[in-house]
Formats: sequence, structure tokens, C-alpha cells
Amino acid sequence: MRTKMDWLALEKWAANQWPPEESEALGHWRLRASGGFTKRANSVLAVGELPGNLDWYERICRFYSDRGLPAVFHISDSSPPELDLMLEDKGGIVTAPCFGMMAPAAEMNARLRPYQDRTDVAAELLAAPDPAWIEDYMLLEGHAAEARSFYEGLLERMPAPKVFVRLMSDDGETVALGTAHASDGWAILSNIIVREDRRGQGFAKALLAHLAAWCADNGARSVFLQVLQDNAAALHLYESAGFKPEFRYHYRVLQQD
Repeated sequence: MRTKMDWLALEKWAANQWPPEESEALGHWRLRASGGFTKRANSVLAVGELPGNLDWYERICRFYSDRGLPAVFHISDSSPPELDLMLEDKGGIVTAPCFGMMAPAAEMNARLRPYQDRTDVAAELLAAPDPAWIEDYMLLEGHAAEARSFYEGLLERMPAPKVFVRLMSDDGETVALGTAHASDGWAILSNIIVREDRRGQGFAKALLAHLAAWCADNGARSVFLQVLQDNAAALHLYESAGFKPEFRYHYRVLQQD
């Protein structure tokens, strides 16, 4: 069974795989900002003990106010136990409750290996996303055009080794995309998306199968991902691949005065 220190190390490692445009340390915490695109890149990674600075809360609010952003806190099982209630008392709103899930890489690979053999799809594995991969990602996720430069920068900042997988149907249409990074015996999956009109046809498992094989080939013993707690379809998919919840987290959003 993993300890709180294991969760802490895992959360910090996972955060490094979604690098913000700007980051500033405050004790054990990290203040992250990226123009407001994604909460992961625009929140305080509040894991570990409270900062030693008596004015830590004011400093955080000022950091985000100076950038025209609300102060958002990532709160998890690794956060100080009193922090969530403290932020609730200040009017902080809970949003995006998530699970951090983990699967043994060998088990995931064994469960999904048969799905690599589908003859109606072809997998393309890239070490860096080409313009077509990014275009497909923006389209499938429904992101606004103004977010493109953020995602281009994010995908470039993600540390290597990494892979960008595209699944294409036999008619040449992109049906699914996903990314993975591996280091220190861990791997993390992100940007998992299946074209809306192709969901429920097994493409997600085919995508995960190729990602699982890459993770195993790159030395991963455990594979990690993050998913919204109310995303029942994704939870069912990941559980079928061997993932189990390791910890919970959510965000507290404080509105600007």
C-alpha cells in the first residue's frame, strides 16, 4: 500500500509532465500560470506542508491577480488537512474532482495487447506532434483557436521520452489521439481523446493498447493517469485496463475581488 509520501512524490512527478508557461516556488508548493488555459497549468500545486511565509495566502492571491487570473488551488490527499476548510471559509468553490489512477504496466499491456491487432485502424507513433496531430487534437477536443499556441507550447515543453499516438481508420480519418511520457519507472497518459462519432466502437482500447506497449518498451513499471470522478465511461475504460484509484484531488477556485 502506498503512503502519503508516495502520493506526494507521484503528484509532483505528474505535475512536471504538464509544464506551465510560468512557475514560481513557494515553500514546497508551486504557483503555475499559463494565461488561464487548463487548471493544471494555472493553479497552486498545494502538496506538502504549508509555506513558512506568514503571508503565503496574500502572496498567492497577488501572483494570480497580477496576471488577471483567479487564485486556484490543487487540493489532494497530499495537501495540508486544514487547507481545504480554510479556503472554503474564504469562499473557495470546489470544481473538477478527479482521481489519480495507477495500473501495473505489465498487467495493462497484457490486458490490452489483443486490441493492437485491429485491422481496421492504423497507429502512428510520433516523438513530437506534427501540425496535423495538433490540428486533429484541437478539433477532437473542441478547443478554441486562441488556445492553440498554449497547447503547442505545452506539448513541446513536455519532457522526453514522450510519444504522440494517432489512430486512423481505414478511410484515413483520425479516430483517436493520446500522449504518454515515461521516466523513473513511471509513465503518465494524457490527452486521451476519441472522435465523438466513433465512440463505443473499441477505438479507446486500441489507443490504450499502443500507449501501453510504448510505456512498457520505455521501462515503465507503473502507468498513471488523471480522470474526472464523474466521467463514468472513462472510469469504466480505465478500470478494464487495470487502473485503480490511488488518490483524489480537486480544485478550489477563489474569485478575484
